[in-house]
Amino acid sequence: MKIYEVNIKKMHHREAGDTEIAAAHQVAAKVTGRRLDTLRALKTLGGGSGEQISASLRLPITSIRPRLTELQEMELIEDTGRRHKNQYGNGEIIWTVTKQGAKYVY
Repeated sequence: MKIYEVNIKKMHHREAGDTEIAAAHQVAAKVTGRRLDTLRALKTLGGGSGEQISASLRLPITSIRPRLTELQEMELIEDTGRRHKNQYGNGEIIWTVTKQGAKYVY
């Protein structure tokens, strides 16, 4: 999925009102805010898991995981195929910034 093809349905609640849907459309293809923070942190780390990004940004993991999904759908990050054990012993994906994603990071 390209940056201009983001799945809007994943960005609002099932029974969303018209203002929530309009807001989702407005921010769908933008790489700003937490998305940009997440992308920059991932680039700075040279790749990493959600937990590692969360720690580097000092943000809750619940603020990072949805951004990773969005960035992956926008093809700005990709799964390296590697895994990292998180604090609970579960495997986490190690992400990396794609060439397209690097265009947003300076």
